[in-house]
Amino acid sequence: MPIALDPKSTFSYVLRDDRELAKEQQTVFELRGLTVAEEASVTDSMILAHGGVEELSVRAGTHALTVLRYGLRGWSNFLDSAGQPVPFETEKGHPRHCTDACLDRLAPRHRQELMQAILDRGSVTEKEGN
Repeated sequence: MPIALDPKSTFSYVLRDDRELAKEQQTVFELRGLTVAEEASVTDSMILAHGGVEELSVRAGTHALTVLRYGLRGWSNFLDSAGQPVPFETEKGHPRHCTDACLDRLAPRHRQELMQAILDRGSVTEKEGN
């Protein structure tokens, strides 16, 4: 039986690199899955057709960036090299989304892991299904 999802509900996510650390040392990211409109926009941004040419380009970087902009909603205990908290900043828009400057602070492998967690949230977990 299908379970109704709240497309705007957020969930906490700890990177695999941090899961063995004490709770007070872990960075916690606040994520949410994509709405149907955001998912369509992300999917549409993946393929670029060149006018008059029978050639398509896959834009995987644009796809990842758009997923992160929409799905990353905040973080806590994210520190810079001096041990200072890194502020989470957003830009106006529809929907309001995190800045590229924030995304620049994340290592590529962490951006990839967060993107996958956002995309996976579109499915019902075992806990939600029971």
